[in-house]
Amino acid sequence: MKMKSSMTQPTLLGSPDAERAILGACIFSSEALTLALENLKPDDFIDDRSRQIFSVMGEMYSAGKPVDYITLPDELASKGLLERLGGNSYFDELAEEITHPQNIQFYLDIVRDHAVRRKILNAGEQISRNAAIYEKSVPDILEKAEKMLFDAGQNNRNGEFRHSREIITPVFANIDMLRRSTGKRITGYPTGFSDLNHFTGGLQPGSLNIIAARPSMGKTAFALNIAQFGGGDSNAPVLVFSLEMPAEQLVQRMISAESGVDLSRLTRGLFDSVEFDAVRIAADTVAKRNIYINDSTQLSAMEFFGRCRRFKMRHPDLALIVVDYLQLMSSGEQAARTASRQQEVSDISRMMKATAREMNCPVIALSQLSRNAENRTDKKPQLADLRDSGAIEQDADVVMMMFREDYYSENENNDLKDSQADIRIAKNRNGSTGVFHLTFKREITRFYNFGEI
Repeated sequence: MKMKSSMTQPTLLGSPDAERAILGACIFSSEALTLALENLKPDDFIDDRSRQIFSVMGEMYSAGKPVDYITLPDELASKGLLERLGGNSYFDELAEEITHPQNIQFYLDIVRDHAVRRKILNAGEQISRNAAIYEKSVPDILEKAEKMLFDAGQNNRNGEFRHSREIITPVFANIDMLRRSTGKRITGYPTGFSDLNHFTGGLQPGSLNIIAARPSMGKTAFALNIAQFGGGDSNAPVLVFSLEMPAEQLVQRMISAESGVDLSRLTRGLFDSVEFDAVRIAADTVAKRNIYINDSTQLSAMEFFGRCRRFKMRHPDLALIVVDYLQLMSSGEQAARTASRQQEVSDISRMMKATAREMNCPVIALSQLSRNAENRTDKKPQLADLRDSGAIEQDADVVMMMFREDYYSENENNDLKDSQADIRIAKNRNGSTGVFHLTFKREITRFYNFGEI
């Protein structure tokens, strides 16, 4: 194998020499080919010949065919590409330029970095063109800009394996910290509900937590209670996306839950001076909570990610994200026109999980259930009732199914204010499943630990 003695200075746009070095290493080493296919895509190559050859290598690899100095030209010839790409003489040149397969990572880094730079340059040009079109709205321009830059960044995340010895140190340090915490059971975000903390140890960083129920069961109140009364003493920032309800209504609910004043009377100003004092004190308490509300009625998955990322940059101690509710989001303007609703919800679900991991905090996403439960004698919800997509169940770390028996008899029991809510932990990736109960005071939209009141 003849080693290439030197390489020309790469340009900002790419390094054809590094690309040829990679191809040569792949021809002579199946291990080098595997590594290259894990780290690069054909579009990462700037040289058209290298791009097409690498694409055919990938097809051969996927089909279980050997890739070497003999089989690759034959495959290219069968596709009518060999002569167009320079014929056998090009492979002779390739053999003279290749580097040792052990050095391939160096060239992979060069090609991948140039590919990212090209994507960033192309994104900048496209962003400039979009910004100059006054018919386009600013939110749409920003969404597309964030998506292009996000996609460019994804190209730079390789799938390298890490030996367990590299991971064991921080994992063991966390185990030791828990051991020394004198029996502390809550390792994540404290929810304010003892039984839920028991099942989850608190909502864990990077986790996607689904609260699913039929309409009017109280899932918005439950999630808002976790945001308002959870978090322990930290008062760390909580970010709430409310796609269904204006921010003012959410704050009214929070004041009602804090003061104990009936929400319907609070919104109409029908309370006495004593209750007004309670409302005033509650408003002051709510104002001191670091709860931030975004009440956009239209929100795409990419906008959601972008806004969370910008918020995290300003508030690194972001503790919790709440989304009310998942099915009101879209996966994006273009995707909505081309994908089925099931695929769209799957994309949204995956983005929520990716956001939880990227922000390193729990995400609570509310989800509607299908009408299937309404047609059963036993109306308690099941995982199969999750609306629009099974991907929600797949992506979620915790799925909570909310059920209130009195919901189906409220017309006959209008005087019944307190009701029992059954919360079934139907999925818990890192813990046990089961059912716990809460008391729901509907007039103030607040849940309490069962037996607490």
